[in-house]
Amino acid sequence: MLDAIKIQWKRRLVQLMSLAVMGEFSFYGVFRCPFAVPYVSCGNCPVIQCPGRKLWLTVWLVILVSAILFGRAFCGWACPGGLLSEILSQFSLLRKKITGRMEMILSTGKYMVLAVSLYFVFFTINPRWAIPIRTGDFFNSVKLTFEHGNGLWLTRTIIVLGGLALCLLIPHFWCRYLCPTGGCLEIFRKISIFKYFKTSDCNDCDACLRSCHMETRPKEINCTNCGDCAGSCPVDAIKFGVRDKSE
Repeated sequence: MLDAIKIQWKRRLVQLMSLAVMGEFSFYGVFRCPFAVPYVSCGNCPVIQCPGRKLWLTVWLVILVSAILFGRAFCGWACPGGLLSEILSQFSLLRKKITGRMEMILSTGKYMVLAVSLYFVFFTINPRWAIPIRTGDFFNSVKLTFEHGNGLWLTRTIIVLGGLALCLLIPHFWCRYLCPTGGCLEIFRKISIFKYFKTSDCNDCDACLRSCHMETRPKEINCTNCGDCAGSCPVDAIKFGVRDKSE
C-alpha cells in the first residue's frame, strides 16, 4: 500500500511538472490553433505567441520514446489533457456503467478520430480552418479566433470541449473514447517494453478495476500504466516490468 501511495505522489509531481511545461501549449492547441489537427504543424503556425513553435518536436519525441518504453504512460503521467480529464472525472455521475461490449464499441471512437486526423494531416496537408490573431490580449485573442474560425474549426473545437465536459458524466470520456493521441498510444500499449500486468495468481476479483480511474485492468484496453492499482490487489498479483512471456 505504501508503495502504491508513493507511485501516486510521483505521478502527481510529474503531472504538475508537465502542466508547467506544456499547459500553455495544450491550451493554444485547443483554443487558438488554426489548423485542422493541432500540435503537428507548429513550425508553420502564424500564432507567434504559442510556445508550441519551440516545443512541438521535443514533445512528440518524448511521447514516442515513452510509448515504446511504457505504452500509454504519457496519458496517465504527463498529458495536461489527461490531468484535466482526471480532475473532471472525480465528479462523474456514471461510474463503472460502461463495461463489456459497450466499452469496446465506444473505444473504437478514438481510432476513428485518429484515422480522420491522419487523413487531414497527410492527404489535405492539414488545412487552416481559422484565421488566427497573431498578437494581442490573451483572452480577447481567443474570442477573436472563435469569431474568425469557420464551421469545421468550430465543430472540431466543440467536439474536444464536449468530450472533456462528458467526463463529468462518464469518467475519462475524452481519453477513453475520443482522443486520437490515446488511440495511437493504445497501439503501442500492446507492444511496449515495460508495463503493469497480472500474474497467474490473479483470481479476477476486479479490485484493480474498482480502483482504476480509467475503469480498466492492467494490460487491458485504456490502461495507462499509471500504477494506481498497484496496491489494490489482495493477492499481490499486479507486477510492473518487462511484459510477461504469455503475451
